Amino acid sequence: MNGKNPGSSRIGILTSGGDAPGMNAAIRAVYRAAHELGIEVVGIRRGFSGLIEGDFFLMDRSHVANIIHLGGTVLGTSRSEEFKTSEGRKKSAENLKNADIDALLVIGGEGSFRGADLFNDETGIPTIGIPGSIDNDIPGTDFSIGFDTAINTALEAIDKIRDTAISHGRLFFVEVMGRSSDLIAIESGIAGGAEYLVLPGDHDAIMDLCARLTDAF
Repeated sequence: MNGKNPGSSRIGILTSGGDAPGMNAAIRAVYRAAHELGIEVVGIRRGFSGLIEGDFFLMDRSHVANIIHLGGTVLGTSRSEEFKTSEGRKKSAENLKNADIDALLVIGGEGSFRGADLFNDETGIPTIGIPGSIDNDIPGTDFSIGFDTAINTALEAIDKIRDTAISHGRLFFVEVMGRSSDLIAIESGIAGGAEYLVLPGDHDAIMDLCARLTDAF
């Protein structure tokens, strides 16, 4: 990859951790906004792993054409154990400097943000995060990229499951994603008309549910 034009700025962008619906729209928005300001955008493939390996490419309009409706992330993503080491972060900083990249933009979740924050503190390279996680567990934002789609996807499944449950007079348990965050369960449970919610770590609720089921059946 060639060096940047004299007097211009260059930023790197990557997606890290679990992919979330809307990441491609964010990538497109970043590129278009930067392009209007005359800032070059370098795509970094496979998240922090690509940052460590120097897997960079200079983006142009063709890289963001017709991606706004796509799921996943066109940049690829990964979970990097090496980036958790000081050696991995040092190598990443060297790669950014060698590519004349002035700042880094990370689209990811809570773990990616912690890594980006540490990287910023250690290297002094300006690092910005865009919250992208279906878990919606990132402080400082009401709705992270992907959360709304996750709720609607869960509700579509719940609506279909309810049809079968009513038809057969049966009880169904629905488990949703969210890791240690309970927000998908709460939002989809309320919107979907769940009879009972069991949230992460709420052991009393599990015992209460068992007692209710025993009494009912």
